[in-house]
Amino acid sequence: MARISFDPSRPLISLRLTVYGINANIFRNVIVALDTGATTTIIPTEIALALGYDLANPKEQMGLLTASGTVSAKLITVRKLTAIGETIENIDVLCHDLPGNSGIKGLLGLNFLKCFEVNISFSKGTIELHSHQRGSLITP
Repeated sequence: MARISFDPSRPLISLRLTVYGINANIFRNVIVALDTGATTTIIPTEIALALGYDLANPKEQMGLLTASGTVSAKLITVRKLTAIGETIENIDVLCHDLPGNSGIKGLLGLNFLKCFEVNISFSKGTIELHSHQRGSLITP
C-alpha cells in the first residue's frame, strides 16, 4: 500500500507525478491535480519533449474537452509514471499545456488510478493506493 497526505481544505488535491523518459535515466517531476473526471492522465508538452518523446508522430490526435471548449491533444505512451508511491509502465498520456498560473501542470487521470484500489479520506487528508491482487476484489 502506498499513501500520501493532502490538505482537504484546498480546492484541489495536488501531488507529484514523476514522468520517465525514453532513456531510463531521465525523468521529470510535475505537480498535477488528482482528477477522477479525467479519463487520461495529462502532462505538459514541454515535459514530453524534454524527455525525448516524439510528438510529431503521436499514437493518436484526440479532442480534449476543456472549460474553454475542445482542443486538440497528442496521445503518446510514456515508459513509466510514478504517483502516490506506485508506478505504472507503458501508459498513455495526453500532452497538453494547462492554462493559468496555479502551479498545476497536469492531471492524474483514471487510466492511472484504475490500476489500483483507491481510498481517499477527506477527514484524514490521505490517499491510499492498494495494488490489485488476484482474488482480492469482491465483485457483485
